[in-house]
Amino acid sequence: MRPARPLLFIFTLIAFCITSAPSFGFQSSADLLNIGDSLLNTGDDSTKTETDTNHHQSVTSVIGTLENYAIATNHFSKVLERDIDTTLIASSLPLIERRITIIRDRLENQGADINLRYLSALKNFIKNEVENISNWKEVVDNRNHEIQFIYDSLIKIQNDPVIYPEAYDSILLPAINVQLQGLQDRIQKVDSLYYSKQLNLADFQSRISKAQIDIDDFRDEINQLEGSIEAKLFDKEVNYIWDPTSYSKEKDLPHIIRRSYTINKIIFQGYMAANIPTFLLTTLIAILTFVWLKYLIRRIKDEKEFADLILKRTKFVPSNPIFSTLLIILPITPFLYHSPPIVLNVILLILMILATTVLITPIVNKKAYTYWMIFSFIFLIYSVSNLYSEKAYEERWALLALSIVSISLAYNIIKNIKGSNFTHPNQIIFLIRVFLIIQGASLISNIFGRYSLAKILGIAATTSLLQALGLYVFVLVIMEAIYLQIEVGKKSSKEYTAYFDFQEIQNKIQKIFIFFATAIWLFYLTKNLIIYNYLYNIISEFLSIERTIGNTNFTFGSILIFLLVIWFSSIIARYLTYYFEAKDQKVATNRKQRLGSSVLLIKLAVFTVGFLFAVTAAGIPLDNIAIVLGALSVGIGFGLQTIINNLVSGIILAFERPIQIGDAIEVGGRSGVVKDVGIRASKIQAYDGSEIILPNGDLLSQHLINWTLSNKQRRIELIIGVAYGSDSDKVESILRNILDREGIMKTPSPNVYLQTFADSAVEYRLLFWVHDFDVWVDMRAEVMKEIYKAFAEENIEIPFPQRDLYIKSIPQAWQSPSRNNKPSGDNEKKDEN
Repeated sequence: MRPARPLLFIFTLIAFCITSAPSFGFQSSADLLNIGDSLLNTGDDSTKTETDTNHHQSVTSVIGTLENYAIATNHFSKVLERDIDTTLIASSLPLIERRITIIRDRLENQGADINLRYLSALKNFIKNEVENISNWKEVVDNRNHEIQFIYDSLIKIQNDPVIYPEAYDSILLPAINVQLQGLQDRIQKVDSLYYSKQLNLADFQSRISKAQIDIDDFRDEINQLEGSIEAKLFDKEVNYIWDPTSYSKEKDLPHIIRRSYTINKIIFQGYMAANIPTFLLTTLIAILTFVWLKYLIRRIKDEKEFADLILKRTKFVPSNPIFSTLLIILPITPFLYHSPPIVLNVILLILMILATTVLITPIVNKKAYTYWMIFSFIFLIYSVSNLYSEKAYEERWALLALSIVSISLAYNIIKNIKGSNFTHPNQIIFLIRVFLIIQGASLISNIFGRYSLAKILGIAATTSLLQALGLYVFVLVIMEAIYLQIEVGKKSSKEYTAYFDFQEIQNKIQKIFIFFATAIWLFYLTKNLIIYNYLYNIISEFLSIERTIGNTNFTFGSILIFLLVIWFSSIIARYLTYYFEAKDQKVATNRKQRLGSSVLLIKLAVFTVGFLFAVTAAGIPLDNIAIVLGALSVGIGFGLQTIINNLVSGIILAFERPIQIGDAIEVGGRSGVVKDVGIRASKIQAYDGSEIILPNGDLLSQHLINWTLSNKQRRIELIIGVAYGSDSDKVESILRNILDREGIMKTPSPNVYLQTFADSAVEYRLLFWVHDFDVWVDMRAEVMKEIYKAFAEENIEIPFPQRDLYIKSIPQAWQSPSRNNKPSGDNEKKDEN
């Protein structure tokens, strides 16, 4: 009975493999190959010892081996029958080959007349085509690896004697003849499929390899030619402006334009075909932005009572949401693409100028709008010239005229701005001066025969000026969108004071967008001046060189990354703090719902995470951090005790929360409202308007009075004096009636006490409570005013101190002049008597 168990196990395994075989059709090629490899290993292990001699083989082991080989070859057939998707390769590869041929022919024919910008566009074009070919080559190589694995496995099966009838005696052969025949048929099928697939792949591999070799050679030619042209950029190309013409006039400008159009069309189509996902992503972002702006406008019109007032405060978004969307998206669109060609950048920039023109038309005066339109026309001419694929010396005079006209206009603009009250952006004078410098250099270069340099400088000057103004409007549009979002976020439809909140927000976040717009402007300025790659290489090399101080190795790049991350963390902490403080103001009456001083913990958490991330991003070893912390501990022991004390005190204040932002406190003889609880010190707004910077340690070490710790109630005490002889019952009745008024709490109830008998008055003490600490001064003044009025009506005298003055003698100088200046005759008569 024992032999039955292995036999039963083998047949069970075969049945399982057969029943599970259809599910392999849903698996990947790698899974099928792994399954086949495992089956081959099983078959090989079972035949290593049992196929040495036919006399030691059993029926069960032979059947098991043959079944494993059958399953493996079945899987191999499925893998080979599964074709890779070569449709894209088959359709795109001939197009790439044709593009390379056309562009290479143009490059060889034009020679030294090639435009430097055109070479830069060709480099980007080659880079995109290299990426496509590399991806295709990877697909074909992976497929070839799969097929080669199948071939190696097939050879392994074919070399096994167990699959041949000659290896068995006449007794065993009839039992396995059917299996052997089926296996031989499968092996033949796999072998046939292998050769057909291999031939098909070999064709693609050869074409892809040839295209890759051609592109590599073409790229080397472009790099060599670009280096040669850059080296001669400052050399004289044509005659001086006052000399006779030195260049050939065989090429006409329309012919150059047609050829340039063909080349740019090829580059643009090839690039956009390779970046369809990016184009769809950009379109989706634009649609979502437009829907967001329309949603804000609709919500304000439908829900806000002061919708007209809110929308009047904006200039761009409600009147032109489509062009506002374009102006938000277009400046950042080129950064979504990888190495976009010049033609795409020019198209995006023209659309940006168009959107800016539409948006500023209703708000600028006629003279400024005229200047803008003239510069826009000059920009269009430069943009067309920027797309030429070769040098067109015939346009030298046109470029010279454009330089003179644009310089005259820029000078006139500066003169008009300085001589009038015309409102303008603060940076407009600086931008125009930069334009004058670059355009002036272009004019001088053109005069002295540096045509290519003059064209580069002229394009860069005009493009940078218009792009800077467009980016300025870009920032304004974003700030308007943020303002509308704040207004929509207001819960009450009657609230329109969000504009004042927006002014504070604008002061905080507008600098970020200005910095972002400035970075975009500088990027394109260096690109237009064709110095971006040069500056990038210099800065990269400077930042990446490893330097040594003592035993410490570092790079300036790691230091820069560390500082940038810390700076970014400080910005996040600052705006999170502002957000939570603004949120606290909405629940100002409920102290328990406010975060208050706990915002300090958020600051510390952001700084801690930012510091750890900065250390990781900069690649600073942890042992160096340990050294710094050790040095810091020594510094704490010698001279940083006060700073660390204030830091720890700030953390204690954040956890214990004895004070909150907005609390009215008194400490060390100073009183005011807490405005900020910082890491080292807290800020108190005194009632006279001054701001007191108080170290956190003093808040814990000194006696602290918090008038609003548990609630904002405040007891008020008044001492009122009346003249002796006044009716005390009547006085108390008047005072109690005055204290029975709105604004004075009923519980605890107000009280009136006879305080003392003073020198000249009978004094009464009034004690009453108000709900809000912020109004106690007003309520005190109101009560005193009513008391004074009631006492006057009831003829109750409020006494004041009185004193009797006795004069013993009058000084001679104070005596009456009539007594000091009597006539001399009278004196003589008195003497006689």
